[in-house]
Amino acid sequence: MDAAKTRNVVNRTDAAETQNGMARKEFLRTAGSVALFAFLGISLKSCNVTSSNDDEPPENDDEAITIEGNIVRLNLDAVSLAGLRQAGGWMVIARASLIVVNIDGDLIRAFTDVCPHAGCRDSWRYESSRFVCTCHNSVFENDGSLVSGPAQSNLPEFEVQREGNLLTIIK
Repeated sequence: MDAAKTRNVVNRTDAAETQNGMARKEFLRTAGSVALFAFLGISLKSCNVTSSNDDEPPENDDEAITIEGNIVRLNLDAVSLAGLRQAGGWMVIARASLIVVNIDGDLIRAFTDVCPHAGCRDSWRYESSRFVCTCHNSVFENDGSLVSGPAQSNLPEFEVQREGNLLTIIK
């Protein structure tokens, strides 16, 4: 087959592929990216709040969470924060960059939600009294101390003041 016929066949094939939806190159590029993400375990899903009861505090729930500069106030009487009233209850509050955990029913601690390893946020699990950053599996005790890396430092902790069911977190 001469060069002119070969170009003509290729052009007709490309035109047919484009008419059927997407060109082969575009399909392979898209499919290759998705396959790479899946192979590396990178999720295309992003979450904003994770908690012991998987309920996100509503953005407009003024009674539950207020943020004024570096002061965050939580009203544990709010239904959306009920999980924090009991031992083991925890929540990531992304809009305040916080992880909040009820250690024993009375003691509540607050930490940054930014992992000191690679800056991942909102990718946390809490199990067996330990935080696990699911980006790279760094593990921290519920006092913020590093158990295992790749992180090289503890989770920064913030001051928590409690008066009944009202919490004030100073960042």
